[in-house]
Amino acid sequence: MTAPRGRQAEARRNDTLVLDAALDVFSHDPAAAMSAVARRAGVGQATLYRRYPSKDALLVAVAQHALTSIADEACSALSVPDPWDGLAGFLAWYASSGTLRTGGLLGTFDPPEELFEVAHRGNVAMQELVDRAIASHRARADITGADLTLIATMVAGVEAADPDRAATLRRRYVDLALHALASTDAPALAGPAPDAAELEAPWREGR
Repeated sequence: MTAPRGRQAEARRNDTLVLDAALDVFSHDPAAAMSAVARRAGVGQATLYRRYPSKDALLVAVAQHALTSIADEACSALSVPDPWDGLAGFLAWYASSGTLRTGGLLGTFDPPEELFEVAHRGNVAMQELVDRAIASHRARADITGADLTLIATMVAGVEAADPDRAATLRRRYVDLALHALASTDAPALAGPAPDAAELEAPWREGR
C-alpha cells in the first residue's frame, strides 16, 4: 500500500493529533468542551467540527482509535515466534500505551456496534496470546486474555510526580506481573477467571 503524501498525510497527522488530544482531555474531564480538544491539538474549532460534527462523534472516534490499536497490537504479537515473548511484549505495550484511559469514557456516549466488534477482536487475540503461552508451558494454566486487560489497567493507573519515574514504576510492575504469570507451579488463583464477555458487559449495559 502506498504511503499517504501531501494533504492526505497532513490530514492523517492532524486526525491523530486530535484523537490523542481528545483522549487526554476527556479521560481527565469527560464533561470538557470540544474547544478544549481543539486547543490541546492545536487546530481550529472549525477544522475540528468539520471532521467531528458532535462531541459524541469525537468520543466514538477516540474509542475506535484506542480499541483498534489494542486489537492490532495483540494480533501483531501473535506473529512473534516465541509465545512468551509475544505475550510479554504485548503486556508491556498495553500497560504503557495510554489506550486504557478510554475506560473512563464509559457511559459518556452511546457506543455503536462496531466498537463492540473491534473490542471483541482484541479480546480474542489476547486469549490466543495466553493460549499459546500456556500450550508452550511458559505461562500458568489458570489465566485468561481478560486477565491481561485487568493487569494492564492496574499497572496503567500507577502515577508519580515525575513522568519518567511513573514509566519506570509501570515497567517494574509489568515485570512483576509477568513473573507471576510465568509461575506455572504456583497455587491456583482465587475465584473463576474473567473472560471477554465479562469485560465487554459494562459497555453494553451502558447503552
